[in-house]
Amino acid sequence: MSSPRTLGPWLRRFLTEHIVTERNLARNTQKSYRDTFLLLLPFVGTRIRKPVDRIAIEDLTSRRVRQFLDHLEEDRGCSVQTRNQRLSAIRAFARFVASRDPAQIEWTGCIRAIASKKAAPKPIGWLTKTEMAELLEAPNRRTPRGRVEHALLLFLYNTGARVSETTHLVVDDLQIGRRDGAHALVNIRGKGRKERQCPLWPRTEAVLAELAQGQRAADTVFLSRQRRPYTRFGVYRLVERSGARAPSLAGRRITPHMIRHTSACHLLQAGIDLNTIRAWLGHASLDTTNVYAEIDMEMKAKAMALCDATEPGPDRPWKTSNGLMSVLTAL
Repeated sequence: MSSPRTLGPWLRRFLTEHIVTERNLARNTQKSYRDTFLLLLPFVGTRIRKPVDRIAIEDLTSRRVRQFLDHLEEDRGCSVQTRNQRLSAIRAFARFVASRDPAQIEWTGCIRAIASKKAAPKPIGWLTKTEMAELLEAPNRRTPRGRVEHALLLFLYNTGARVSETTHLVVDDLQIGRRDGAHALVNIRGKGRKERQCPLWPRTEAVLAELAQGQRAADTVFLSRQRRPYTRFGVYRLVERSGARAPSLAGRRITPHMIRHTSACHLLQAGIDLNTIRAWLGHASLDTTNVYAEIDMEMKAKAMALCDATEPGPDRPWKTSNGLMSVLTAL
């Protein structure tokens, strides 16, 4: 029988009960937390010369967690963002243990005291309308496979959807070909199981209607060559392959998330307000969306033109007053 102080039983309860049942977090969150401990436990076991199944809570000291985080950056070449993500998973586990066993509150405090590293924000890459048009034209639409690939790329651009949201899209999520003449919509299930609706362009509606023809409501919309739902890896490979075929994108690494950024920037250029873009992309906070207001250089150039002060005005006989300077100097 496992000791109540070993990590195994605690981890099983944390990953299978707490994350899924009690917190109702996304499957991707569960996988991310699992992957953290798949890396952490062998690292600690090697350091203390114990099998993974015998590692106790006391063995997971704050010093060893810091060593593990350094190992991620120095030996595995992970970014600061990845390091902080792994630390968040370990902190969440520590909170879970303390909530069930008050005797571990001190240990939890030591783990939670480990500070996250400040990470310099990465520049956000996005495509111009011309570049995006080339990316959409990369698949050969004369073939059935090319039409599916084109529809998937167009859907990503139209909705700004995340990869996981796209791969889980089913026919029943589409509101197309509506007899009342209403605008075509798609229901998207985002992070935290939050749902949002996004309008579809007529051309997006047309290509999705072709894919959905003859399909059941529960069928996945985007299917691979093997007639199976697209995976995350499959979507990434499609975007990379299409980017390599676009002449203007030669040498650039194109990702699905870059298409998401492109959707936001093009909406901003079209005059759509940030709060609407926030709802369009499914951001929980407007602060996340505000980043797009800073990356559009064309809009910055227009703002500079409006504030152009190259023409000096007439000289004005300002009076000089040493009162304030005298006060500051005397301090």
